[in-house]
Amino acid sequence: MTIINYYDEIKDFQRLTDCTEKVEIAVSRLEKPVGITEEKVLMYQDYLFENRLDTVMQFIDMNRLHIMPLLVKYRLIKKSNILKLTEYARENRKLDIMSYLMEAGNQFRTQPRQMDVVTKFVKGKSSLPVVEKSDYSRARAGDIIWLGRTPAPWKVLENKGGRLLLLSEYVLDCLPFEDFYDPFYFSMSFDRTRWPFSTIRRHINSDFYNSLLTEEEKHRVESVYISADDRLTFEPREDAKEDKMFLLSRSETEKYLKTEKSRVAPVTSFATRSMLYERFENYAYWWLRTPGEYTVEKMYVLNGRFTSRNSLVGGDHFNFLGVRPAFYYKY
Repeated sequence: MTIINYYDEIKDFQRLTDCTEKVEIAVSRLEKPVGITEEKVLMYQDYLFENRLDTVMQFIDMNRLHIMPLLVKYRLIKKSNILKLTEYARENRKLDIMSYLMEAGNQFRTQPRQMDVVTKFVKGKSSLPVVEKSDYSRARAGDIIWLGRTPAPWKVLENKGGRLLLLSEYVLDCLPFEDFYDPFYFSMSFDRTRWPFSTIRRHINSDFYNSLLTEEEKHRVESVYISADDRLTFEPREDAKEDKMFLLSRSETEKYLKTEKSRVAPVTSFATRSMLYERFENYAYWWLRTPGEYTVEKMYVLNGRFTSRNSLVGGDHFNFLGVRPAFYYKY
């Protein structure tokens, strides 16, 4: 087993010869990017996006069915090579993998997507009004403000008391509410379905918050405190945790996005990398933080409507739904 020294991660990884283990290292680092820099992310993405057909065939020889969704997710398996790989699996009698590849091939044919490495926005291309920085105090609900290291559009939901409530105009990524899947565990634990204890909350307040906004913009983000019973306040409370970014609740969504049409969210091509089993083209379902009908479910927006049907919070590949972060911004 190869050991990567993360103090010299780039050199250690580049010294490795091409093999299945090198692919697994790259995938694992992108899946769990703890302490990973943008330079390292790009290195791993660039490595995986090269044509590595021989390596995928080695995974098939090893009968590694469980890694196939990740190879699709990171584009080692793609529309241009999936027929060849399916035939290779059939010839080598890897029937489970062959069946999986046939299903994935149908997805590529019926739902073709452009899976870019990086989300790209073109400033000014929105159909909604764009508010300049000097006019934030005059922003109205429905206006668009551009913020971020790579400027991205944020929809104004409310302008009150010297702060704006902003919601991402796009579904920026698709994630499970929890990072792992264990049916027994979730049937026994209600806490994991609550926003303050969820892993999606940690992702939004670390990965999203740190990568989306500049340092100057972070200083203008106002903290909120959300309790397990879903109440949001600006004052610290013993039963609530501090958040910089958060998911909207159902009641907040109904208040600020009053029509089904206004709740439909376009999806970025970056987000589609996680959606092998979801039939999203231009729009995606997106998570809310409100509990669903059952303890293992969460509410989400489906084509502008509210539901919790089949929204298991566990992190298997069927339960990746869209993420639209929200936050309060002081001007």
